[in-house]
Amino acid sequence: MTADATTSPRLTRTAFLAGALNLCLYPVLTTLAGNAILLGLEQARETLVAFGEPDGAGTADPLASPSYALFIAALAYWAFASWYCARIMLGKRFPRDRLRPCIDERFADIASRWLPRLLGLLSVVPITVFFVLATPSPRYWVAPAALAFTFLGLVVFRRHLPAAHAGWSCRDDDPYPRFASLSRGAIATVLAMFAISFGVLLATVAGRETAARAIGSPALVLIALGSWTLFGSVVLTYWPRSGGWPSLALLPFALAFVLSFFNENHFVAGDGVPAGSGARPAFPEDLEAWNAARGARGDDPIYLIAAAGGASRAAFWTGVVLTNLENQARLRDREFARNVYAVSGVSGGSLGLAAYVAALAAERETGADGSGPLAPRPTDFLARDFLAPAVAQMLYSDTIARFLPWPCIACDRSRGLEEAWARDWGRHSPAQASWFTQPLRAAESTPSVLPRTIFNTTTVGDGRLVVQSDLHFVPTDAYDVFDGTLATARLTRAGAIHNSARFTYVSPAAAIRHADGGTVWDYVVDGGYFENSGVAALNAMIGKLQGGTPAQQALARRIVVIVIENDPAGSAQWICDPKPQPRSRKLPIAMELSAPAFALYQTRTARAHALEAETIRLLGGCAAGRVIELRYPEADRKRPGHFGAGLLNDDPPMSWFLNAASRTRMATVLCSDGRWDPRDLLAREWRRALGWIDRSAERPGTPRGDAFAPADTTLACGRRQGN
Repeated sequence: MTADATTSPRLTRTAFLAGALNLCLYPVLTTLAGNAILLGLEQARETLVAFGEPDGAGTADPLASPSYALFIAALAYWAFASWYCARIMLGKRFPRDRLRPCIDERFADIASRWLPRLLGLLSVVPITVFFVLATPSPRYWVAPAALAFTFLGLVVFRRHLPAAHAGWSCRDDDPYPRFASLSRGAIATVLAMFAISFGVLLATVAGRETAARAIGSPALVLIALGSWTLFGSVVLTYWPRSGGWPSLALLPFALAFVLSFFNENHFVAGDGVPAGSGARPAFPEDLEAWNAARGARGDDPIYLIAAAGGASRAAFWTGVVLTNLENQARLRDREFARNVYAVSGVSGGSLGLAAYVAALAAERETGADGSGPLAPRPTDFLARDFLAPAVAQMLYSDTIARFLPWPCIACDRSRGLEEAWARDWGRHSPAQASWFTQPLRAAESTPSVLPRTIFNTTTVGDGRLVVQSDLHFVPTDAYDVFDGTLATARLTRAGAIHNSARFTYVSPAAAIRHADGGTVWDYVVDGGYFENSGVAALNAMIGKLQGGTPAQQALARRIVVIVIENDPAGSAQWICDPKPQPRSRKLPIAMELSAPAFALYQTRTARAHALEAETIRLLGGCAAGRVIELRYPEADRKRPGHFGAGLLNDDPPMSWFLNAASRTRMATVLCSDGRWDPRDLLAREWRRALGWIDRSAERPGTPRGDAFAPADTTLACGRRQGN
């Protein structure tokens, strides 16, 4: 016993607990973060109730789902990592031990034993409670509940086993049982945990989106949390302190900041095939040539379509609307797609528009005459899980890249979404397998039978609109991504769509370099930062026509704009003939802290609404009826449900994943049954859209015959797109 040990004052209860929490920094932080992510984010809750959901009608059975089994295994791994790492941190007798004896030895003994147990239980119990409250079937919560009881029994009763005390001892200067070094069994346990972490890392790198979806977003998050707990506790804290060095627990944060100046790996158009030097067709001359090519249909409406942002919610709703409009036109032997001149999207709206145009391109490639329903169906592609590939790249390869002194381009988490879109579409439509990987700039010769595409993004440096399009047209005070001075010739359709959907932090801001020296011109983020509807570019096109030649002004008078909005809209959100909405607005808590960020976020929707109102003004006001507002209606909050239904939103979340229930609600909302005021307004707008389709000429030479099955006559309700 040393003199220092005998004379050192004992710690107070508060100081002892603070020292214990400091040693368990990573288990504490990851436990709190995991519960905040999985239970605090509606996007994460959406994934938790999707285990075992059927492809068609039926009841979800999570116990029959391999992804649910992996989730339970990941939950066990996370809980075990939190408990075990905290246990060895509190049990180790470090050379410079700041966790001195406490004035209350009983308190110290309870804290040392129960803090690790509590951390382990907090990794399981809150999720179990969520399943109990939010899901009607015990099949969701029976496994995590069994895991919680098993875990508690293991950590409590294992102390009665002789092996539990191997290597642990007390000293006169330290009355608590502790160990001097890890036993062979403990080392084997730690190595096995590292093996699991590296195994999942390798699976996500080698298996890409296939492995990510098989594991599932919730399990990927849990294993990542367990891995960070293990690495932070053992490598950054245990090993340095065992050698008499201070803890390196905060080193990763400082290191990531310093290396961020050298390892930037988020670049636009980093790969892909160069588009060549051909000039893109210019607006409005391209519109005049396109209209002339319509021949006898030159008097049909000219559709411009804007699709707002909102990740998969926006993409799927856009797909539902456009697929239904196309199929309804075919049922009526009328034209729709051939009368769509251009589409302009933001974020998920861009993906939905791209899937629709890709389906039209696939039909054209196969020589389909358009006598049957649109095939391949965009909604089948848009219903896929795009969150898991993004999460896998973000939490594993791209996280490692943050600590490398050089850029790892292959680790860029942007690839998680872009590669998933490209490969999924290749499987979905072999006739146009490479559509998403083709260069955006490689425009078809004028006139095109496919709609021109505009994918909008925003600069970080000055917050301006950046237009990415196969059409040469740039609104005033906006940038053209293909202006000739930027290294964007290799920009693919998938890359352009993702640039419009870079809503941080899941998708990173991406650097655009100058073509000559490779220096960074600016960074781009989600187009919704500028405005979230996609109508800004369309308004500029309309203004250009209205101020042009008499022939161009005549074309402007035939324009009909279809606005597709996925943000759940109450009765007051419709611009034309809104209905009063007595329900109060949702406001954030902690107003002093949250008001600035909340207001900035809300302005993206407000700017979109203002620009949509400008579109209506440009086209003659509400009375002209030339702007169709197809807004997804807000759910009826008063509908009955089970006692925990409030934990899950009735409206689909803004996420890259939608479960079957959300997809079904979105796909069937076009059936107006009079229950919701917003549905009444949507039904009115839907009838107006079909009215414009009825005004178009009949499709020449493509008799419908019996190509539509009886169920297809209900496509206005979207039932065929729900699964």
